[in-house]
Amino acid sequence: MINDNWTKLDEAFKKEAISRADINVDDLCIYGIKPLDDSLVCIPKNELVVIGADSGAGKSELSLKIAQVNAKRGKKVAMYYLEGGYTEALARMKWRDIAQEYFKNYSHLGIDMDYRKWSLNMLKDTALMEIESKVWEKYKNEYKNNLIFYSAKSGLDLDKLLSSLLDLHKLIPNEAGTGITTKLDLDLIIIDHLQYFSLMKPESEIFEITEILKSVKNITEHFNTPVILVSHLRKKARDRGLPGQEDFYGSSNIPKIASTAITMAPSSDKDNLRDGIYPTYIRVAKSRVGVKSN
Repeated sequence: MINDNWTKLDEAFKKEAISRADINVDDLCIYGIKPLDDSLVCIPKNELVVIGADSGAGKSELSLKIAQVNAKRGKKVAMYYLEGGYTEALARMKWRDIAQEYFKNYSHLGIDMDYRKWSLNMLKDTALMEIESKVWEKYKNEYKNNLIFYSAKSGLDLDKLLSSLLDLHKLIPNEAGTGITTKLDLDLIIIDHLQYFSLMKPESEIFEITEILKSVKNITEHFNTPVILVSHLRKKARDRGLPGQEDFYGSSNIPKIASTAITMAPSSDKDNLRDGIYPTYIRVAKSRVGVKSN
């Protein structure tokens, strides 16, 4: 007698076909970055995506971009920004749009458009206040209530992460129409970043990071909701080229547990200082759908 853990080939064959037939790519989240969408197509619902880069290489900017493009598409995104808090993340997001509007329609005013001065409230020009109001109207119309930010003032550990997700449930009729089931009222979770989780025993950092990864992976499977998890890379060696799976900081289990691992690095040799263009390499270091890591 075979127990419930085993499935015969004929039934497994049918279940795979049924599972695939239920997928509608248009309902799934995307990256909003053409090379990633071209290669990976979308972000499946049970996906754990780890994004790794050195400090200042743009991993937080990429996670913000992913959040914005999906919120604009009507997807509900929960954002956990642990390093500088959500106000810093929102300031970055706003500044990008304020600067874009300024250089498009207000550049004749000659304002010193410096992010640090703006973030320190040193730029008090009324034109910038007017632009910020325009940006807010744009956000209200495009994002509505699809972006929500978690306040992690006292740090974030696994218990707080799970309890915060319990706040975001909704009740829906079950498929049989015989009762009510609960579902996570989210389409995407973004956590920036892994190394800022509160550890119970810092001396066993590698073990705890592995446990965090396993728990976050369980979240994607249990709630059928994808997670984008940002991570630091190891200290850069002189001979390191475009970073791969072995370069994630803290544990080799990070890319092993993740469904998809993406690394980023500046393409400094292609910088265009005159036009303010600083290209970035993006590498899919691991993919379950067969994207080559090279």
